[in-house]
Amino acid sequence: MEALNIKKTFRRSFYKTFTWRVVASLDTALLTWLFSGDVITGLKVGGMEIVTKLIIYFLHERAWRIGWEKQSDNFHHSKRRSLYKAMTYRTIGTLDTFILAWIFTKSALTGGYVAIAEIFTKIFIYYVHERIWDKQELGNN
Repeated sequence: MEALNIKKTFRRSFYKTFTWRVVASLDTALLTWLFSGDVITGLKVGGMEIVTKLIIYFLHERAWRIGWEKQSDNFHHSKRRSLYKAMTYRTIGTLDTFILAWIFTKSALTGGYVAIAEIFTKIFIYYVHERIWDKQELGNN
């Protein structure tokens, strides 16, 4: 029975990873384009981020599943948990974005601008994503 539950949560994490990545990479590409003035650079950063962030997001989702059975149902579905997840993911994600934007723009300052802007856009977008997924059954059955 436990193996079946792990398979279900694995599938759900997989689905959530891809829906998040589409929205988030578009945001990163747009922000990089705005700060660098170069749409191609924005697309490069957004494209490379697809690879790095898929890995990061999936591992983050799996880490938040550790001790799942020990969490109260009220906490698991709480806004507070969604906020904690958003903050931890955004911290890791911002560092990744900064590094990628710095590499592709060849400017630590531009990388910093993109990363700082993302703090505001991505926390909000991630929180909304979590709340939407909390109401979905996709991947649970």
